[in-house]
Amino acid sequence: MKTLAALFTLLGVLAMVTPETLINTHMNEPQARAVAVNFGVYRNAVNEFAIARPNAFTGIPIPLSLLDLPSGWKSMRAWTNRPDGGNLYVWGPIKEGEAAEIMTLFMNSYAVGIKRNGSLVNAHGIGIALPAFIPNGNIVSVIIP
Repeated sequence: MKTLAALFTLLGVLAMVTPETLINTHMNEPQARAVAVNFGVYRNAVNEFAIARPNAFTGIPIPLSLLDLPSGWKSMRAWTNRPDGGNLYVWGPIKEGEAAEIMTLFMNSYAVGIKRNGSLVNAHGIGIALPAFIPNGNIVSVIIP
């Protein structure tokens, strides 16, 4: 009798835990991929604008309204950019798992990573120092136009 009680208790616990675990595991991967593509589209639009107008903006973000983004594109995170000191920085806040997807999308580029303790940390280790205006923990792409 005790064995049956333990078995049914275990089955009850598994019934409550397993569906949520499976759903969350499978939902996070496509969401992270969507955020990565969203960042990539924004980053590329900023890059194209900067290449076409290298001295148009210095020290202030290039406004979203001036970027050539696909029709219907909506930012999934608070992406921003800023030309500074000859580099163009594109960054934004991310959630767990999204940084890895973004770095994979950019083929583990040395110029894409997370800001940690003032430096760019990418798949290859710690890279260049980043400006103070970029918050720690944000995904960052450094572009040299």
